[in-house]
Amino acid sequence: MMGRPPTPSALKILAGNPGRRPINDREPKLEIKAPACPEHLDDVARREWDRVVPILLRMRVLTEADEIALGNMCMVYATLIDAQNKLKSSGLLYKTQSGYVQANPLLAVVNKCIYIISKIQSEFGLTPAARVRLHADAAGDESANKWSDVG
Repeated sequence: MMGRPPTPSALKILAGNPGRRPINDREPKLEIKAPACPEHLDDVARREWDRVVPILLRMRVLTEADEIALGNMCMVYATLIDAQNKLKSSGLLYKTQSGYVQANPLLAVVNKCIYIISKIQSEFGLTPAARVRLHADAAGDESANKWSDVG
């Protein structure tokens, strides 16, 4: 497929459907529910999982189908933290065997992790730019937030 991926209906509804295009009433409607935490996540990734899941549940955008995407984000976050810690101890510059000084290869790892995390966060509405488009309903109005009732 070409072009930008479509915005999930839940995020469109939270944003007030700014494009005024019809919302897909045949999109699969899943229950807002925390997925199981993948067993392969390390301690850092699990802490990030535990931090992000309540946020996404309050935003009402997390379903059990999001396990892999959220697990990937947490796993890449753990890789980012590991690479940053190693970068701190080894420094920004790296001297090759031939004597040339170059940027530490870990910088590329850090930058790639930041890019991947930003992309996945955007999918969940977790970046400031994505969040500014969302309009939260009144705190006690649970029915207004249920995007599965739209159709």
